[in-house]
Amino acid sequence: MQGSHGIIGNGEYKDTMMKKVRQLFMIEVGTFLFAFAIGMFVLPGNILSGGVAGITNLFSSYVPIDEDIMTILINTFLFVIGSIFLGKEFFLNTLVYSASYPVMLLLVTRLFPVYEIDTLLAALYGGLIGGIGVGIIFRNGGSSGGTDALALILEKYFRVKVSRTIMVLDALTVIAGLFIYGMNEVLIGLISVYLCTTAMERTMNIYNGVSAQKFEIISDQYEIISKEVHEIVKRGTTIVDIEGGYTGDKKKMLVVVVSEDQYEAIREIIDRNDPNAFVIISETKDVNGEGFTYEVRM
Repeated sequence: MQGSHGIIGNGEYKDTMMKKVRQLFMIEVGTFLFAFAIGMFVLPGNILSGGVAGITNLFSSYVPIDEDIMTILINTFLFVIGSIFLGKEFFLNTLVYSASYPVMLLLVTRLFPVYEIDTLLAALYGGLIGGIGVGIIFRNGGSSGGTDALALILEKYFRVKVSRTIMVLDALTVIAGLFIYGMNEVLIGLISVYLCTTAMERTMNIYNGVSAQKFEIISDQYEIISKEVHEIVKRGTTIVDIEGGYTGDKKKMLVVVVSEDQYEAIREIIDRNDPNAFVIISETKDVNGEGFTYEVRM
């Protein structure tokens, strides 16, 4: 019996490790796509965009530093600030991206040939490919760092919704280009930002083809799991009394509905606290209510 338990334990450990390796690999794929979009289209095309790439474009005319180097410096600074204010969770979620992105950006800008591309085409393809890359990163539990750190800090200390902060930051970055580049550049930049956001959302939904996931969790550790869902994922839970039809045993079932980008976080919480939990995951195509179709009340 002891030997069989050991085999099962080893099997579960191998499955967990394979899952982690796959997640890390997909985060690397997403990071490369994002670096490719920035290095091949956004920076050479002087496209006004949100995030660190947009900030780099705004200051490139005033700071005597190569744009790719400036992008790396700003990303590193924001990563350090985010780690200080947000702690270990942000540090670990962003570490893989932050370590890989500068290297991949340098490879793209230094090794790939430079083409003269129409500005509008650069905005279209830069936004599209970049959004796909970010969507892959988020869907596999990673973080793109950058201005996301500022949004997360505002959420933690001032309870400002992350998506709203990112939208405002991107809009302000692009609009600020009006005073330097002109209206045409701003309009093209807004197209790129819109395509990036749309591609990111579509990529995240392609994984399962739905807008949300419902978890029904039967576990003796339901209280701990529920607490971590509240604290880490920021989602509400429902505890339901259930009774086994065959055994008659009375248990508790935890129900939680999350968005696509929170799927892996919930799975990790369950696996960490109770690998033997009985879990039903349902594809939910239409979710209405607090936290989905309207903001969470503070």
